[in-house]
Amino acid sequence: MATPVRPNPIGLSAVQLRNRMIVSARRIIVEHWLRVDRCPVCGCGWPCPPTVYAYDYLTSVGQGSWMPPGHVLGRR
Repeated sequence: MATPVRPNPIGLSAVQLRNRMIVSARRIIVEHWLRVDRCPVCGCGWPCPPTVYAYDYLTSVGQGSWMPPGHVLGRR
């Protein structure tokens, strides 16, 4: 007996959900990038937990070497 495939609650395919997660992880990294020794968004020491989780996710989907664009890197 085949296991029925359950649609996700928001009606997106697995690929669409993965792509949204990638975009969200990158956004978190960019938003938390402006720091000296403490993250200005969450106040944690660097690396802040949201950034660590975002990089962990990107690594899990084969994008662990992703870096914010140059204009973001220059805003430190």
